[in-house]
Amino acid sequence: MTGDPFLDSLATALGGQAAAALGMTGKAALEKVRELVRRRSEQDPQTQAALEAAEQPESGEEQIAALAERLDRVCTEDAEFAEQLRHEGQAVHNEIVTSDNVVNINHGQATNLVQTREINGGITFN
Repeated sequence: MTGDPFLDSLATALGGQAAAALGMTGKAALEKVRELVRRRSEQDPQTQAALEAAEQPESGEEQIAALAERLDRVCTEDAEFAEQLRHEGQAVHNEIVTSDNVVNINHGQATNLVQTREINGGITFN
């Protein structure tokens, strides 16, 4: 990922990985962000490819990271776009980081998989 929690959370949401964690306000903001990124990607095939790859049902961490890195690069190159993205995406980011929801992504097979916020004590798998 980029090291910028804001862009990382937007990429995660755009990729569909955090959509369940969003309320009505966050979902409405996410649609505005998606349209903003799509408009920008009309003139930027690399951003369009990164967005499309992240939106695929089988996308995972690699595609989300690639989208976050692409958004970071575009924001560095285009200050106006960066300002619009931060404005439109603030509600999405806020909902993701302040949510009590846990977003867990698992692709493939897992014999033992635990999703938890906090463990007090140990876990034993038999």
